[in-house]
Amino acid sequence: MGSKLKIDAGGKPAVMIFDFDGTITEEDIFDALFRRFADPACWEAHRAYHDRELSMKETYREMSRYFHASLPEIHRFLHDKARLRKGFKKLCGALDAAGIERMIVSNGFDLYLHYLVDLWDLDFTENQIFCHSAGIENGRFIPRFREHRNLSADNCLIGKAEIVREEREKGKFIIFAGNGFSDTPAAHDADLVVARQRLADYCRTKEIPFVPFSTFQEVTTHLFG
Repeated sequence: MGSKLKIDAGGKPAVMIFDFDGTITEEDIFDALFRRFADPACWEAHRAYHDRELSMKETYREMSRYFHASLPEIHRFLHDKARLRKGFKKLCGALDAAGIERMIVSNGFDLYLHYLVDLWDLDFTENQIFCHSAGIENGRFIPRFREHRNLSADNCLIGKAEIVREEREKGKFIIFAGNGFSDTPAAHDADLVVARQRLADYCRTKEIPFVPFSTFQEVTTHLFG
């Protein structure tokens, strides 16, 4: 017998959209890689992004100038250091049992995201993952952006809010889970927001109702009892 949503979705089919870095994962993987493999000078651009002095694209390009590592070094680091947030697989099982679609929409990069999805056997298809691409060329991090054609905010490139709106226009009930600055535009358009860290602070400031969480066990309890 499948799971059943405890919350009221108004009779609509539900979809749960997840951010990746710092949401599905215990820490921000992009930041962890740059702490390990980049010159500390890269963090000035990171600060400028959060102070709204640089766009996300400008920030990624500037930070990438300071990175140097081989792909095997990156994969060894990810294998040893990256951690999946507690309860995520159980939540995915409950969503699947309830017939609820799930997606990853991330401003991170396939270079590490796809590696970790496979490493942790998270069972997302390529069509369920929206993220940017990156390659390693002569040890340099080369970003290739998947910028949404209708982008409306410069603190998000992948178009989290735009994808949420597109799914709502299909008649779906949208549950959005995130933690960071680039998740804030999507919080205005989702039917239910699940938030931690900067996104939770933003929702409090903007008086957007949300469900706080530290592990996905809490999210599963809220959604399914």
